[in-house]
Amino acid sequence: MLSKNAKTISVATLGLGAALYSGPVHADDISELKSLVNELKKQVVEQRAQINELNNQVNDQKKQVSTQSDTLQKVEAQQQDIAKKQAAAPEAPPLLAGDPAKPGFFKIPGTRTSLKFGGYVKLDAVDDITGNIGNSVATDFGSIPLSHSRKGNRDGQVTFSAQETRLSLTALTGTEAIGDVKTYVEGDFFGSGGGGNLFRLRQAYVQGGRFLAGQTWTTFSDLETAQPETLDFNGPVGYAALRQPLLRYTQPLPLGKLDLAIESPQGDFNAVGSFPKDSKIDKAPDLVVRYTADTSWGHVGFAALGRYLATDSGLSGQNDGKFVYGVLAGVGIKTFGKDQLLFQTVDGNGVGRYLEHGQYISAIVTDDQIRPIDVWGGTVGYTHFWTDSLRSSVAYGYSHFNTPSGGTLPPLKSLSSFHGNLIWSPWESTDVGLEYIYGHIELERPQYDADTKTWASSGSANRIQASAKYSF
Repeated sequence: MLSKNAKTISVATLGLGAALYSGPVHADDISELKSLVNELKKQVVEQRAQINELNNQVNDQKKQVSTQSDTLQKVEAQQQDIAKKQAAAPEAPPLLAGDPAKPGFFKIPGTRTSLKFGGYVKLDAVDDITGNIGNSVATDFGSIPLSHSRKGNRDGQVTFSAQETRLSLTALTGTEAIGDVKTYVEGDFFGSGGGGNLFRLRQAYVQGGRFLAGQTWTTFSDLETAQPETLDFNGPVGYAALRQPLLRYTQPLPLGKLDLAIESPQGDFNAVGSFPKDSKIDKAPDLVVRYTADTSWGHVGFAALGRYLATDSGLSGQNDGKFVYGVLAGVGIKTFGKDQLLFQTVDGNGVGRYLEHGQYISAIVTDDQIRPIDVWGGTVGYTHFWTDSLRSSVAYGYSHFNTPSGGTLPPLKSLSSFHGNLIWSPWESTDVGLEYIYGHIELERPQYDADTKTWASSGSANRIQASAKYSF
């Protein structure tokens, strides 16, 4: 192609020269013309080289474009393959997704388990106006100091605490055989040691089908009738409440349910004389049966407790065993609107540690013999709603103890208490309130106080408590 172009240029140049020159041709003219032709040929050769160089560059660019096109096609194919895989893959669930079948619970992905976190934060402030009802914001009516004693003369102790703050975790795991299996763990900050405020395990149990195993409220209790709502953590005298390890079976009935339980034993006695202090021995679990039912008018509950208290010092003649018992009955009656009347009574000769208030012993050991303490008493309470967000509760409790002589503790005769409060819920999950608390203690015989050189067999105390609580 380049030779043909060169020839065309040469012919055209000669023709142009001939056309411009019409006179006679001389040797100088011919020489000039040859020089011009040679110059033109040289230019043609240079142009041919430039054209060849341009053709080479075009070919290189075509090769680069072809390579880039192949690479682009591969990338596009990979992107299409990734897009297809993403479209086919299921959307990854969040770490914890709400479980629509269980309000308040979060489903753990890839499992049959749903979790729920709960609890509340509570601040209590108490002022012991006269006397003292325990060493914390939680009342202990058995520790009320006697009249005219040094402790009894100390008034006006103010205490703040958030120890009642509570945390809980509930897990529900679905099974094909028995439905949901419930696991529950709960604690507060009433743990002792280290100056207080330590986390304390309250409950930890698993419940599946009709069985429950772990630590929870004793079967020898009926929390539905134990007490009305109080700001005081421990509530009134006269009802049974205890958390301990147990194994429980529940049998549904046409009306209500029947609970059968074996529970952790604990020899709770006060030993005197030469009897070794480590002589208590637990030889059998506590046995409990309970019946409860909810009706259109309220609630009823009955329970019976059987225990075996035993001592064995390992020395000849220093051992004994005694079967003791307790009974409980509770009734809750719906009155007007959301108002409710509650009553519970507890009686027996071996229920000391099951009571919320007292000396927490069931027997005195003297002359190597176990002598049970007879107890009877109860609590009555009423809750009235002034409005949907404003309510009041009053509660009176009484326990009588027939304590045998000979123990090292002051012989307790009776405890009584009164609670009255006003609680306001300004918005959801929030309670603020004010409560008045009165307590009285009586002993079987007067006790001497060496500091004040006085004798007394009874004592009273008055307390005001304010609380703020937020539940979650």
